[in-house]
Amino acid sequence: MSGRLARLVICAAALAPPLRAFAQEPADTGDVRYRWSMKVDTSLAATPVAPTSVAEMLTWTPPRIGPHDVAAPRQDRELHVYRLTGWIRVAQPNDDGDVHLSLTATPDTSEEACIVAEIPAERYGAVYRRARGDLLPILEGTRIKKSGRLKAPVAVVVTGAAFFDGKHVERRRRGHGKHAVRVEEAQGHGDCNASLSALWEIHPVYRIERP
Repeated sequence: MSGRLARLVICAAALAPPLRAFAQEPADTGDVRYRWSMKVDTSLAATPVAPTSVAEMLTWTPPRIGPHDVAAPRQDRELHVYRLTGWIRVAQPNDDGDVHLSLTATPDTSEEACIVAEIPAERYGAVYRRARGDLLPILEGTRIKKSGRLKAPVAVVVTGAAFFDGKHVERRRRGHGKHAVRVEEAQGHGDCNASLSALWEIHPVYRIERP
């Protein structure tokens, strides 16, 4: 088993001290994290599950949530839990302690046509410890590059709450004078495309399974 896989999914208690930081959220720096309480919420874990797909999520209408809405509560689709099958193209630990997965609809789909799924650190609930642990055998034996990209995509079933990451909404002006228009695009959101619908995530992930 590679050290990278261990950092991704083994629970913190089982790790040697130098590696525990990769399975836990780092110490609070005092920064206000974007919609943080919604990202680690376990209250929806037992709610009914609706089916969806990567392709369907990429057509969902974005809510009016932007980078300044740091404490916006869950709303509309975000109040529901979804289950989808996708192919892991990227798997890596985030600085905030989450395990980040980029999922596409098929193993051959463009990596830009992806949605993000995030598993919070286990300190936020046993449901996340189980999900991170269940990811291990799914990724075992798979080569993961330093960039987080998998050499060969791996199929997975993900269950969790929908979340719109409005932190990455960028408003810009295109054109000049009377022909100028204001547009919104997604920026800095991993490998997924620049459409606002690509800011829909499964976050937090409550369950990871094989298809």
